[in-house]
Amino acid sequence: MSGLFRKIGNFLFHTRNVLFPITIVVLLFLWPPVAIGHTGSDLLLFSGLLFILIGQAIRVLTISLEYIKRGGKNRQIFAEKLVTGGIFSHCRNPMYVGNTLLGIGVLSVAGNVTGLVVGSILILATYRLIVHSEECFLREKFAEIYDAYCASVPRWLPNIRSLRETMHDSEYKFDWSRVALKEHTTLFMYLMLPLVLIAWKLHLANLLEDYQFVFLSLAVLFISAFSGVRFLKKSGRLIAMRKKARNKNTTQQKDKTA
Repeated sequence: MSGLFRKIGNFLFHTRNVLFPITIVVLLFLWPPVAIGHTGSDLLLFSGLLFILIGQAIRVLTISLEYIKRGGKNRQIFAEKLVTGGIFSHCRNPMYVGNTLLGIGVLSVAGNVTGLVVGSILILATYRLIVHSEECFLREKFAEIYDAYCASVPRWLPNIRSLRETMHDSEYKFDWSRVALKEHTTLFMYLMLPLVLIAWKLHLANLLEDYQFVFLSLAVLFISAFSGVRFLKKSGRLIAMRKKARNKNTTQQKDKTA
C-alpha cells in the first residue's frame, strides 16, 4: 500500500502546479460563493483572509531565507541536498503548509460550506500523499541524517520557538529579490482571487455597485505591480539586482569572519 501511495504522491507532485489551481476553480464552479451577509458567510470570509495572509507569509519567509528547489528530475522527486536551514529548521514542509492555508483560505472566502469541506479534504489528502513520496525518497538518500532531522523538526505544525533568532541569523538574510523572482505569480494570484470572490459575493447581495471604484482601483494596482515585476524579470534586471544583493551579502559575511 505504501508503494501505491508513493506512486500517487509522485504523480501529484509533478502535476501540482496545474492540478491545484484547476481543483480550486472546479470547486468554486461546483459550489459557488455565497452572498455577503449569508449565515456564517462573513465569519468564513474574515477567517479565509487570515488563512491566506498566514499562508502567504509562510511561503515568503521560506523562499526569502533559504529556498528549496522542488522541480524534481526526470519526472521523479529529487534533491541534491537536504535543506534544513531557515524556516525548514522549524517545519519540514513549510511551502506545503502555506499552500494548504492558501487553498483553504480561498474556499473560506467563497463561503460555501460544502465546497470548503470537500476542498479541505482534497487539499489535505493531496499534500499528505506528496509528502509521503518525498519522505520515502529523502529517507532512502539521506538515511540517518534525515531521520535525525525528522526527530527534531515537525512535519506540519511549525515550531515557532527561536523563529526570531532564525530571522535575525546573519546566515539567513531576507532576500526580497528572490521573493519577487520566485513568488510574484503566487502573490498576484492570491491577491486577485480574494478580490474577485469578494466582488462576486457583493454582487450576489446587490452591493457591488457601491464599491466598484475600490475594486477596480485595487485590480489595476495589483495588475500594474505584477506587470512591473514581470518586466523586470523578463528584461533580466531583477536577476541582476538579485546577483548584486547576493554579492553584497557574501562580501559582508567575509568581512565579519575576517
